[in-house]
Amino acid sequence: MLEYFLYKAARFLAVSFPIRLKYWIALRVSDLYFLFHQRNRRAVLHNFNRIPLQRGRRAVARDMFHNFSKYLADFLFISCLNKYNWKKWVKIANLEHFDAAYREKKGVIAITAHIGNWELGGTILSLMDYPTSAIVLPHPNKAVNSMFFKQRLSKGLNSIFLGVNLKGSFKRLNDGEIVAILGDRNLRVSRAFRKEYIDDSNAVEVKLFGKKAYFPKGPAVLAYWTDAMIVPGFTIRGKDNKYTLYFEPPIQVEKHEDKEEFIRINTQKIASVMERYIQLYPEQWCVFERIWK
Repeated sequence: MLEYFLYKAARFLAVSFPIRLKYWIALRVSDLYFLFHQRNRRAVLHNFNRIPLQRGRRAVARDMFHNFSKYLADFLFISCLNKYNWKKWVKIANLEHFDAAYREKKGVIAITAHIGNWELGGTILSLMDYPTSAIVLPHPNKAVNSMFFKQRLSKGLNSIFLGVNLKGSFKRLNDGEIVAILGDRNLRVSRAFRKEYIDDSNAVEVKLFGKKAYFPKGPAVLAYWTDAMIVPGFTIRGKDNKYTLYFEPPIQVEKHEDKEEFIRINTQKIASVMERYIQLYPEQWCVFERIWK
């Protein structure tokens, strides 16, 4: 229960404190995390060693830890958003790409990465009255998991828990709805939801920055079994700590009779779009596992 009360206290701070103060606290915590969590720091530095950077990788890594702490503060603040005030913090670029895909009524796979604020994109779509569900990892703490579930649901965002009721995503797509999914971390959870781990059995090899990496099959599998369109979207933090939700044109899904080849080809297309955003905003790509082996 301690973890649950810590999250409750953190949400109280995120909602009640002025933005500068809550970010100051978040940044001091992230500095300690960067200093003492050696395994995560090494994984991040390993990843950044494979990306062309404009600055030293340690400086970018520290900025990434800072951005992750801000993401957590903003995630807990989502409970304050509604249909009338979200535009104070978020603007949308290229909504026409998303609307064109949605009007096809085939369902939309809204693909994103752990960059910027990945929770916020699905929330904004829900607040705009798009019927949206998000595929999420269940939190190992049941009380915390329930708190996050209720926060999403209060904004109209349904949760599809990975490993539990994933088949529900097929029905939602076939009904012309939106399913939001992350496509850059190849993770699963144990049956008891006690831990998350890298799952190579659910991976497909892609080229990311010219090197072999492994991305999850899930998004391409959804596209294979449905006629849904894949639309990439990324919610990026600006220098003013407000966000822009950028939509990319729908990915031109390449059909193939062989399922595994279909998955490989189209996962590579997803990876190529993500690569551009990672290149532009490496300090906002919050991945704490080694993407390249």
